[in-house]
Amino acid sequence: MQLNVALQDGFDDDEVAIRVAGDEVYRDRVTTRTQISHAADLQLEVPDGPFELEVEVPARGVRETLQLDPETQPNVAISLLEGRLVASYPERLGFA
Repeated sequence: MQLNVALQDGFDDDEVAIRVAGDEVYRDRVTTRTQISHAADLQLEVPDGPFELEVEVPARGVRETLQLDPETQPNVAISLLEGRLVASYPERLGFA
């Protein structure tokens, strides 16, 4: 099953690591294009049922663990706001 992830606001040449059920599936440096609130778009292979998605920005000491079910939450948008990661679950993402 696939999960659509959008990294949106607040990233400024930040290394971002993403883990699915404990396994690292993404690590890259991203910067938000503020005009369109866009840093990166990802499509991740995830388990069919509920799982943990961990997002970390190591240099800022920020980490968030989300409990997701791709059946009901196929899209997740993540922003780095005021020193913390904030997730939302839009019905659609721009690239989905």
